[in-house]
Amino acid sequence: MKTIIAPTDFSPVSLNAINYAADMAMAINANLLILHATELPFDKKFSSMLEDCEAKSEEKLIELRKKLIKRTKDKIKIKAKQVCGIIENELIKICDYKEPFVVVMATHGASLRKLFFIGSITVYLSRNLKYPVIVVPKNVHFKPVNNIALATDLKNIDDLPIEKISAVVNAFNAKLNIVHVNSGKENFEENSVKVHVLYNYFNHLNPEFQFIYNNTVQKGIISFAKKNNIDMILTFPKKHAFFHSSESKQLIFNSPVTVMTLQ
Repeated sequence: MKTIIAPTDFSPVSLNAINYAADMAMAINANLLILHATELPFDKKFSSMLEDCEAKSEEKLIELRKKLIKRTKDKIKIKAKQVCGIIENELIKICDYKEPFVVVMATHGASLRKLFFIGSITVYLSRNLKYPVIVVPKNVHFKPVNNIALATDLKNIDDLPIEKISAVVNAFNAKLNIVHVNSGKENFEENSVKVHVLYNYFNHLNPEFQFIYNNTVQKGIISFAKKNNIDMILTFPKKHAFFHSSESKQLIFNSPVTVMTLQ
């Protein structure tokens, strides 16, 4: 069975992402693992403070799990786990063990050092986890994922993770829109060989190709998402970088809908 991992620092925005993850798990019949990390103190004299912090966090996790069981009517398996260490490192290790369907996380969190959801860490994980990451904007709640937009600059198409993309689209039984934004810096023909190759890769999903013009790629994608009832945007912020790194970061933090990053 699929597993969704959702980290939390107990801030309101991360708890919203946790609820999103629980509702998604219900929709696709997946297990849910809630994860919280407590960082080790630099000085042993603070060990008693760490124990107190861990005890309080454990209480919060127990209470959060109870609320999620009630929210999901006890129809899915929910576990809560506390780890000691730097959250991004611990998450990568747990993902390698659990091999989740997706990691669901918020865009930011409670404080500047309890960093997990602060921008740089969010972007770091979206680029370094080999499993899909869904970034949930503030106040966005889960709804059926009927329309997915795959953003592409039509470069390096032979390196696309076709199986991963197909698994995501099929899991939600969604319609796939393949979107190319022409910013005016390139000469491009809609009937080019690359388009035909890309269509052959995804013809089993019966995708629709969308070609739009905008001076800024990420603004073009966001505008398309708003106008076409897109529920989720797929992008590739590392090897398959269909945006420059800065554009990918801007998309993650400015999108009105959830963004899934794939490696």
